[in-house]
This record gives sequence, C-alpha cells and structure tokens, in this order.
Amino acid sequence: MRTLIMLTLMLTSTTALQSCAQESESYWRIKSIHREDGEPFLGLTAMSMEEIADYNFHFVKRNDSLYFEWPEKFAIGLNDFKELSQLQITDKDYYDMYDHRFQGNSFLIKFVDKATNSKSKNTIMEFEKIDHEAYKKDLAEAIAYQKTISDKIEDFKKTLAKDSPIVLEQLEKLPTKVDTIFDDTYDSDIILRIPEKIALWESGDLKNEKFGPIKIGTFKEHSKIYDIEHADDYGLKQLTLWLSTDPTPFDMESFIAENTQLVVVKEEKDAIVGYTISYNVEEDKPFIQSFITLKYYLVGKTHVFIYGDVSASQMQNASDIAEMNKILNFNHLILNHITIEPNS
Repeated sequence: MRTLIMLTLMLTSTTALQSCAQESESYWRIKSIHREDGEPFLGLTAMSMEEIADYNFHFVKRNDSLYFEWPEKFAIGLNDFKELSQLQITDKDYYDMYDHRFQGNSFLIKFVDKATNSKSKNTIMEFEKIDHEAYKKDLAEAIAYQKTISDKIEDFKKTLAKDSPIVLEQLEKLPTKVDTIFDDTYDSDIILRIPEKIALWESGDLKNEKFGPIKIGTFKEHSKIYDIEHADDYGLKQLTLWLSTDPTPFDMESFIAENTQLVVVKEEKDAIVGYTISYNVEEDKPFIQSFITLKYYLVGKTHVFIYGDVSASQMQNASDIAEMNKILNFNHLILNHITIEPNS
C-alpha cells in the first residue's frame, strides 16, 4: 500500500512538473489597441495607433522574458521592460508606458499618449494567448505576405522611375531679408536669410518628427520648432524649421539609406527632394505617400532641419498629384531661399 501511495505521489509530481514546463512557454499575438476609457481614436491619432497595430507583433513568453519573432526578432526581460520604445517602435517614444501585466489569456501594455490634445490619453495595447499551431500559421502567413508587399513596392518603384510623379519647376529669384531664431538653450543667435514674403514664428502646435536618430517634438528635450507664415497657408503640408541641440550627429547619406521607402529625385549638398512610398492594406497596393523636401544645417551645436512633407492623406483628393506638386514646388522655392548667414 505504501509503495502504491509513493508511486501515485511520484506520478502526480511528474505531471505537475510537466504542466509547469509547458506553461513556462506560451504564444502571443497583438489583438487590439484601445483607449482605457473606450473613447475612439480620431484623426492623426487613429492613423498612429493603426500603424502600431500593423506591426502585427508576435512573441513567445519563456519564463520571465518575451521573445519577439515578428516583425523583428528581439527579446525583452519583463523586469527590464520600462519603455514602449523597447518594442523597437523607435519613433513613438512620446508614449509613456506605465504598466504591463498578464491577465488571464491577455497581456496588457498600458501607456499614456502624450502626442494628443485629447483628454483621453491612457491607452492599452492588448495581446491574446494562442496555441502553438496558430502561432506558426500566423508567422508563415506574415512572412509570405511581407514578401508579396515588398515585390509589389519594388515593381511600383520601377514604374515610377520611368515617369516620376514629381515635376520640379524652374526656381525663380526671390527678394530676401535677414531674420533671427533661437534654439532651446537661447545661448546664441541663429541668423538666417529668408524670403521677404514669409515670417517665422515659434510653433504653438503639437508636433513631433524624427530625422535619423534625432527626435524633435513639442514636449521633447533639446527641441525648438518654427512655423512659416505667408499669404498662402498650406497648413501641415508646408515647410517647418525643426531645431535640436541633441549631441547625436546627423548624416544625410545615412538618413537616405535607412529610409528604404524614400526615392530621391534631386540631391544637393545636405538637401534633398523626393517622395515616399507606402502600402494600402485595404486596397492591397502600393501608393505615393508624400512628397518631401529637406535641407540640413549644423550651426554651432544646433541641428537645423528645414522640412516639408506634402502628405497624400492631407489632400482633399488623395490622388491629386498636381496639387501635391504645386505645394512641393512652393516648399522647394522657399527652401532654396533659406540660408544661414555667415558667422551665425
């Protein structure tokens, strides 16, 4: 009888250990992103959250670590998981993560959305637990779909290379004047020569942008942003001056190389004109996302980015290439008449 009891206890212990071993590895995929109070996302916020959801995160939980396998392979220890940027969403670090927890068959990442003026800011990224077979099937489908998208984008680039969507006009000569702006330290003047018909004003809007490793934003350290004022107001589509005293160096060639969906049609010393390509998942085809102009100066220790982004999503008619070219040519003209004065 004693032998039977001991054998039963051994079998029970073995089963429990096997169960724990199996439970130490589990499989997860992103399910949704939503406001904690249930408020819907609106405007640019909705687009930003959709971009995060489109990362289609999948990870394996092993003991106290998360091993992400899609869209990139990396690992995060739960005890070291402090910032949303650790998910390698590097341009979203103006979201402040304040909690993460496993709750039944859900894994919740909670963060404050500081990139919105909405009263509703607390946001939840929710993952769901799935079985191993569903996980493997998801990854196989994601890899195949990504290849299909990449092939379509490359074919689209080849088509556009034969007939560029950007039509640059001949630059005219504009009368200019001298103006002074400041970085966030106010330690020194930055003296510019700019067109007479524009004025520069420190921006009062909520804005964030990333130029290679340098992140500039309304609430970010080292940052100062200037809007251009003129008779024809093109809103967010017109040039903006982004200043940063971040000590990180910037290199235009690296910036171009890292932006694989950027096609440059004109390049001069530290200045480019080009367009970006994205993919419309609903229509299952690539499209021209924006026309951009960018000029870069390093003035003392201050980075000065003069940047315009004519986004198709901001047009009344998203396919209005003629109107996008009109605004791009305005940005290009103004860009070429903004220079740093000697000894600035």
